[in-house]
Amino acid sequence: MKNLQNNFLEARYFFSQLAMLLLFIPAATVASDKDSANNDNQPLKHIEISGISIATPAGKIADILIAQGYAQVNNTLFTKQEQLQNNRKTIFRVEIEDTAAFRQISYHRSLSGGRVKTAGDKQPIPAFENDTAQQLYQLICENISEETKKTRACEPVTTSSINAGHGQFIELDNHFSAQLSATAANTAMGIKYTY
Repeated sequence: MKNLQNNFLEARYFFSQLAMLLLFIPAATVASDKDSANNDNQPLKHIEISGISIATPAGKIADILIAQGYAQVNNTLFTKQEQLQNNRKTIFRVEIEDTAAFRQISYHRSLSGGRVKTAGDKQPIPAFENDTAQQLYQLICENISEETKKTRACEPVTTSSINAGHGQFIELDNHFSAQLSATAANTAMGIKYTY
């Protein structure tokens, strides 16, 4: 009888432990899924600059940029030019840095040749850049304190200018930094993700 009681107690202990474990697994899975969802839902990971984002697989980047008319200069640099009137050109550069410490996409557009007017020039930011610039501005400069806006050097948005951080990269949190300076004459935008 004593053996039967011991076996019963051992079985009861085993099943109570198993039940606790089974209750814990779904809770741990939900917490783990939540953490990975938070990481995957970072808006800066999905903002596209020239059709690529920080989340774009490295093997697809060259194909995406070449399809837009970029030429691959080396493993990290892609450029293209568009001829304008009066011997002027628009020069585009996309640079991708992918190291063990960080991944960064930088985009630059500038006008060259002829006379580049800047003073009093209120032409609108090109439409193909405006959406990305607006998205970056929202993440850098909106829904933050006035003090943080000053620190990040957020300038008022106009149709001809969207700027923050004096064109330099601004650290937004432990992982993300962003660069934003967009005008009709030239633009510099970038996203950096530190691992």
